[in-house]
Amino acid sequence: MTHIKKYTYSLPDTVDMHEVNVRLQLLDKVWEEYNAVQDQLEYNDDDETQQHEPDREAFTETYCELKARIDRVISEDRRTRDVSSAELQKRRATQDYGNCLAPKIKLPTIEIPKFGAQITI
Repeated sequence: MTHIKKYTYSLPDTVDMHEVNVRLQLLDKVWEEYNAVQDQLEYNDDDETQQHEPDREAFTETYCELKARIDRVISEDRRTRDVSSAELQKRRATQDYGNCLAPKIKLPTIEIPKFGAQITI
């Protein structure tokens, strides 16, 4: 978990999202393994003093902090990709149709009535 913590706190501006996702999976695996081992330690410990409780609390805090940081990085990346995708689509539309957006609806043609009479004042 220490390696993952160092990695998440030293993320560069441009991040390889595949690597971030792999580290998130690794973090979840470490969490599951820790819980299994810690449960076994607590089960085998006959002492009622709950000496393992501070370790569990510290590990849980670190896990939640890292998980939240990684989730934030993933969310920001998705939001950035969504915005850049929308901007790209808008640019393509304006390139295809000049400075206006692509027409989406064709309005019906309106015929103006023709008057044959003279107007008197």
